[in-house]
Amino acid sequence: MKKTDHEIVVIIIYIDDLIIIGDSDEDIFNLKNFLKQKFEMKDLGKLRYFLGIEVIQSLKEYGYYKPYALNKLSKYGIMGCKPISIPLEQNVKLNADE
Repeated sequence: MKKTDHEIVVIIIYIDDLIIIGDSDEDIFNLKNFLKQKFEMKDLGKLRYFLGIEVIQSLKEYGYYKPYALNKLSKYGIMGCKPISIPLEQNVKLNADE
């Protein structure tokens, strides 16, 4: 992982595959070129499926969903809602009166 004040690039390694993600297309391109100089590799293009999960490229944060999740979001009319990582504070005790 390479992180600056404004951008991040991450390499995910799975067996003999690399998944490179980041905020900047230029940083991703530069990293790919650097790796190609050091190792024999080929670019397979944009990630479409990984471990049985369909990957959808999105400019929005949290743009990666399983098709099941997309179907549920669409079914309940919440496709345009703003996602958050945790919907409630952790360890909050709720009761029926609240």
